[in-house]
Amino acid sequence: MTNPDSRQPRFLTDPHEVVAEIVAAADPGLDPAVIEEVVRGITVHKPRMRKLAHALHDDPGLLVSGRPEGPKLVAVLIGALLAVGSTRVTRPRCAHCGKQNSLNSLATGTKERICGYCAILQREAVCGSCGRKAAVAYRDRCGRPLCQVCPPGDGDGDPVDSITAQLDRLDTGLDGDRLAELITATVPMPAQRQHLAWALEENPAPLTGEGARGTPRLLALLDCLVEQGARGVTIPSCLSCGKRRRLKFQLDGLRCCRNCYERARTEPCGHCGVAKRIATRGLDGQAVCHTCVRRDPLNFQRCSRCGRQATPVVNNSRETLCASCYRPPTATCSGCGQGKPCYRASTDAPLCENCMSKLRPPETCTRCGRARLVSVRTADGGALCHACGRRKEECSRCGRVMHVNGRTSEGEALCGTCYGRHPVSLRNCIRCGGFERLHHHGLCSNCAARQQLHDLLSDDEGVLYPAHEPVFTALTTSPASRILLWLSHAAPRRILAAIGREPQPVTHALLDGLTPPKSANRLRAALVAQGVLADRDERLAALERWLGPFLDDQLPDAAERQIVRRFVTWTHMRRLRRGFPERRTTFSQAVVVKREVRLACHLIAWLHARGTSLADCDQADIDQWLADGSTYRHGTRTFVSWAVRRGHAGAIEVPARSQANLRTSFIDSDERWSKAKELLHDTTLDPVDRVAGLLLLLFAQPLTRTATITLDLVTQRVSDRAVLLHLGNKPLELPPPLDQLVLDLVERRHGHAVIGRTLDMTWLFPGGAPGQHLSARQIMRRLKTLGIRARHARNTALMDLAAQLPASVLADLLNLDTRTATLWNQAAGNTRSDYAAELARRNQRR
Repeated sequence: MTNPDSRQPRFLTDPHEVVAEIVAAADPGLDPAVIEEVVRGITVHKPRMRKLAHALHDDPGLLVSGRPEGPKLVAVLIGALLAVGSTRVTRPRCAHCGKQNSLNSLATGTKERICGYCAILQREAVCGSCGRKAAVAYRDRCGRPLCQVCPPGDGDGDPVDSITAQLDRLDTGLDGDRLAELITATVPMPAQRQHLAWALEENPAPLTGEGARGTPRLLALLDCLVEQGARGVTIPSCLSCGKRRRLKFQLDGLRCCRNCYERARTEPCGHCGVAKRIATRGLDGQAVCHTCVRRDPLNFQRCSRCGRQATPVVNNSRETLCASCYRPPTATCSGCGQGKPCYRASTDAPLCENCMSKLRPPETCTRCGRARLVSVRTADGGALCHACGRRKEECSRCGRVMHVNGRTSEGEALCGTCYGRHPVSLRNCIRCGGFERLHHHGLCSNCAARQQLHDLLSDDEGVLYPAHEPVFTALTTSPASRILLWLSHAAPRRILAAIGREPQPVTHALLDGLTPPKSANRLRAALVAQGVLADRDERLAALERWLGPFLDDQLPDAAERQIVRRFVTWTHMRRLRRGFPERRTTFSQAVVVKREVRLACHLIAWLHARGTSLADCDQADIDQWLADGSTYRHGTRTFVSWAVRRGHAGAIEVPARSQANLRTSFIDSDERWSKAKELLHDTTLDPVDRVAGLLLLLFAQPLTRTATITLDLVTQRVSDRAVLLHLGNKPLELPPPLDQLVLDLVERRHGHAVIGRTLDMTWLFPGGAPGQHLSARQIMRRLKTLGIRARHARNTALMDLAAQLPASVLADLLNLDTRTATLWNQAAGNTRSDYAAELARRNQRR
């Protein structure tokens, strides 16, 4: 048995690097970057690349000699190199005709490759009908070769009529025309129909149960006839195991199922030593089982979503996905006919979870004798219910006396912790058949999550209304573990149950009336991200829901409520609605709106307490209102100005509160650069914190703008691969190593939503709700834990930049207003107002 940890040759561990080195040695004039791009682009399958690297390692001359040897990928690599301007490599020539054609076949008895025309010529034989030497296209009843112009069965009649006659003898219940249609559809080639007719004339028994001795086309015809309700025909069983399964394989001249075919190929694995079904063979010819292939680090590839090194589940030109990132593709279920995530989607019969759900019946417990669901099994496979299987024994692994959660194959007891780590805990799901740690009731996590969602969204009779199917489909796109975690809380279950009791579709208005609001909003975000609900500005909608009850509670007079409502609608709401969907209402904007509404209501109530009203008050009342309270009351300036302009108040005014033009809170410059150095080089920190903090410390970006950076604002220049960040009118070139940090964050970013995770996230900083970005408040909290005060750090960075750059450059790069940039220039002592005049005088002197 080989040691899997032994040192492997480089063409196995680093096939891309080996091929690139050999190509560079064969054509030194090619740019190494171009070679790397070509080598990475010829295939995404690592086994094929290892095979190519092995061939070139043994014979590097295959690239320049033109010999027709090695795998087909050699010709693909040479063609790609010629396309980028290589002058040293040579296309391989056909071993027979010497032409540089596509070499897709092997010469008989050799390892040399030949073109398609020569492959046809080497199959030439003397036609048994016309006597000419030509390529073999058919064979007659006796097996003699026939050419293309001599089809089999000339003079024997139509084979479809012959097959139909054989079926009519069985009284299938289908008329002749229908049988002819089914035969033509399932046996499309004329030669196939002729050979099938001959076979049934000699022995019609395969139609009635001996189909394991027939051809694949006969089995397809039998399946089709049974689906159409034909009588008398029988789908054959596997002659090895006796089960009715698809007989796609052949063993000892008979058709068999996959399990029996694989069982006949069982050998001791060269890595683990266990006799298993063989997946492949190593360089030394020893067998390797499927488990060892999946665990072999040589087969690991980087997942294009999570960035981890793992055995790929999906590996094509678009993406490489590990098992954790893979989601079943959507297809039309062959059972219910609906478009859902389906297993076996690439086959002719994809099935969704509902159509595969046939629960295994309970078994009789071997200890108590009651028919219960199986909790664990004894060493000999006997079923044990939950009560009988939870006895306390000494765990064979940790030695503690605990409840027995399972037993090893030798019958040794395992506690809950040790059982979860032992391979004996893996079982086949009774619904989907997946081999994994089951969640409950014999169901894996995926099946259990779907079952719970279906139960909650169904009515009391277990019927899922058609209006709720989009909700069910949208939620099942989330990972099963997250769904089960979400459903473990009572609030989501109550919300889903309330939705399931009503037959109408889910709308925003329906979710607005459900409690608790936090759980309803999480569900809403998931449905919006999946397209079930239309997108809307949630903070704006929350403001509208808050405004009515608040005004009713604060202002008894309907006319005064109408005044305040008009003020909010035309001053704030209209502006916020106009910005959607490009700009959404921020938390700070919502706070400002609520604050001004509260102040307006307090002012009106204060005026009533003084025996006056908004329409009758004078400036003395306003001055007294301001004098009696804190500067907080100056926030009524906007409302009072609007009321005066609209004629709801007399000549009154709330003076503007004096404040500094610029913020005066700063941090020490050394502290700023120390924090920036920590974020640049401390790889233990979260990439989100590092990038957000560096944009704040280096480029003075406010957190509200950092949170809303989208992927299209991050680009790479083609000429020098520099990373550009478009914050203002002109792109900002990011210095290293910040540029690589941003690229890594773009590649490995992921949202934090429990349900409704989307794959097409457009935000650089995805948030906790699907389809939404991380909030500025959350980024501020995260940076605060690192000792970075956002306001102070931004003021310091902006002061430093303003001291170095003119106002126009500062405004273009950092998306600042020109007036604001000018004020910061003046505060920093960077007075460049005479810069243009000085430049003109300098040019005049020249």
